[in-house]
Amino acid sequence: MQLRAARLQVVGFGPAALGIPIAADRAGLLDDLMREGCVFIDRRARGEWRSLDYDIRSNSVAGDFLEGLSPDGRLRTVLRSPEARALQEAPDQPVALRVAARFLARTAREIADYTVRFDGAHTHFSTVVDHLRRDADGLFHSRDARGRTLALSRSAVIAVGARPRADAAPRTVTSEAVLRRECDARCEAAAAAGVTIDVLGGSHSAFSTVGLLLREWGHLLRPGQIRVHTRSEVLVYRPQARAAAADGRTGAAGGTPGPGSAPATAAPATAAPGTRPLHRFAGLRGESEALYRAVRCGAEPRVRLLRHPEEAGPAASPLTIAATGYRARRLPVLDARGEPLFPPGEAAVDDEGRVLDGRGRPVPGLFGIGLGHCSPAGPEGGGGDYPMAAVNIFHGRTADRITAQL
Repeated sequence: MQLRAARLQVVGFGPAALGIPIAADRAGLLDDLMREGCVFIDRRARGEWRSLDYDIRSNSVAGDFLEGLSPDGRLRTVLRSPEARALQEAPDQPVALRVAARFLARTAREIADYTVRFDGAHTHFSTVVDHLRRDADGLFHSRDARGRTLALSRSAVIAVGARPRADAAPRTVTSEAVLRRECDARCEAAAAAGVTIDVLGGSHSAFSTVGLLLREWGHLLRPGQIRVHTRSEVLVYRPQARAAAADGRTGAAGGTPGPGSAPATAAPATAAPGTRPLHRFAGLRGESEALYRAVRCGAEPRVRLLRHPEEAGPAASPLTIAATGYRARRLPVLDARGEPLFPPGEAAVDDEGRVLDGRGRPVPGLFGIGLGHCSPAGPEGGGGDYPMAAVNIFHGRTADRITAQL
């Protein structure tokens, strides 16, 4: 049977991928998109949606997870769900990330169920895309490892996400595994034995990991037993440019260096002074910020901060936890001759969300969103090669810009 060319296919069905139908719904275009054909393809089985399912508090307030959805749109029923009501109880307070994860999972189910109302729309679960191919006629074919075409479309969005960066050393685990509570036995054993626990990175994930260690096994820990290693100053979130300026320093993407840090050299965040919110998911916030400040002033003696400006990191310890960011999942994109359109690794996108080829030119009809895609302009055009966060449905305008071009 010959495949009908859909208007759009989205490879991936995580938080960033959800941004496309949510943005279309905000613009009143969701039904048009579905009628003309919208296909989602995800490697996970239906019901295996675990994005953001971590045992920590978010570095964003609960309301940030709600405002992406239009109260008058086709997806408004999500806002009346028990998962949404859990966020509405304290919209101005940081929320347990597992509460937000349940809300996102509910949103994903609603979108998948909505696609079945239209002949040209579908969500394929348990389906692995091996590569995308853009033929001479401009149509995109998503293909599996056997070369079979899974979907055919005029435009495509890559939203395959990323996996945590991790050292290959056997004693290293990722902060993601710790925060999913998959390493409790190792963490408790290290704390009880009094051995050094090294945490690599100065991000929200790093300090959230330290917070979990203190909360669960703090009674076993000795002074200085946890060491946090960073290569640059730790950024602290500020909601507006005016608040950031009040600290006497500016930082990229809504973060400002913490107290006692060297002055920032990054470009100032792009926000009209005191008016526009900055990138909401950069920099420490809430409990992570409070912990960082306690460590800096000596109020938390079980944790030490160590700076490693050079590439060389700390010597191996019995337990090393890597909170060093993410590595893009690779999805090769080929031209009509079967040649790669860009080198493997992170796909660069411009400030309109368009994927750039190996010569830095936009590939017509091809977009990227979420972790694994670096914008030369940075978030909100603020400068810097910043990897756009997976929760892009709640900040920035990337999904809006993409849907406007479909």
